[in-house]
Amino acid sequence: MPPLATLPVPPATLAATPILDHGHAAIRRLAEQARAEAATDAAFLRAVHGAIAAAVRPVYTLDDRLPASAVLGRGTGSCSQRMGCLEAAARGGGVPTRVRGLWVSGRFWYPRFRLARPFIPARVLLAWPQFHVDGAWTDFDELYAPVAELAARDPAAAYHNDGETLFEAVSHTPVDLLGKTRECGAACATGPAADLSRFILHDAGFFDTRDALFARFRPLLHSIRGRFFEAVFGGRKSA
Repeated sequence: MPPLATLPVPPATLAATPILDHGHAAIRRLAEQARAEAATDAAFLRAVHGAIAAAVRPVYTLDDRLPASAVLGRGTGSCSQRMGCLEAAARGGGVPTRVRGLWVSGRFWYPRFRLARPFIPARVLLAWPQFHVDGAWTDFDELYAPVAELAARDPAAAYHNDGETLFEAVSHTPVDLLGKTRECGAACATGPAADLSRFILHDAGFFDTRDALFARFRPLLHSIRGRFFEAVFGGRKSA
């Protein structure tokens, strides 16, 4: 039996969905431009990531079901929406994607909302993308380099969620939600600050599409706190 990493990926991890609408002209154009710049799948993903970071301004919003093409068209989006754009373009360029459902403590966002903490939900569902590159699944936090390598480059590096968004930060900072720096020892030497796994309350597992994840769990936007958050913070610049 072949190793799990080399098993064929499910067709659903390449399919277009209502959120990951890679058949849309804007998504096709993004994927084609990035492919023209890149010799490998890894380089292609980094090119798409950079293009989205440049073209889509970070804002607060909880509409995780907004199609990727609409996010590109608006030119603004949350980290989750911009990850969806990245997934859509990746699929459009032939790179399979899936998401891991992570229930993250609301405390993770406290540094951004010091005066509004009572209105932050106790937990928030995060669709954490993976990309199938060179026969294995690569986490979003390792698009540019393994988390251990990012940590080793700068021993003081850690993500504090108080300025730059995590979408941009993954290019140069260990955004270690999965506790990878716990396993790299002295090579990382970042101390406990880099390990953000303390904020993960529950791992809901893998889903072939973010559509399936958000169909399985009630979106925060539809809750009382979510509607309040969207009314007060929706559309505001997040970095």
